[in-house]
Amino acid sequence: MKHTRTASYAPGFALLEIILALALFSLVAVGMTQAIDAIARTSNDSRMEAQVLRVLESVLAEVAHQPEFKATSITFNPTADGIDASATIEKVKLITKDKVELDHMFRIRAEAWISDGRSRRMKRSMETYVYSPHSPI
Repeated sequence: MKHTRTASYAPGFALLEIILALALFSLVAVGMTQAIDAIARTSNDSRMEAQVLRVLESVLAEVAHQPEFKATSITFNPTADGIDASATIEKVKLITKDKVELDHMFRIRAEAWISDGRSRRMKRSMETYVYSPHSPI
């Protein structure tokens, strides 16, 4: 009688293959989850920064289009998105290269940020110079 040899290691090897496949799948799944989380955080940060910049541009435009300026600070009410803003106006002394002083020049500095109660996150600022001949010197 001829004795045939069957591979007795085959069932154990199949189990090992399944365990290795599950381990590899788990590693890939964890990596993908972390990548998706990082993408979501980056997207959220970009959206928040765009909102802060829109508020900042709006504040700067609103303050810069006043008919007269005087040195002051202005605080704006928070937006519906929770973005706070402020602006400062100050008289500046600018001198041209010909040593001529420019009168009625003001610097407007606007700041906007997201406030979480204790700190200011994503604080951004912009400034511009405005000539205002009708403003008091």
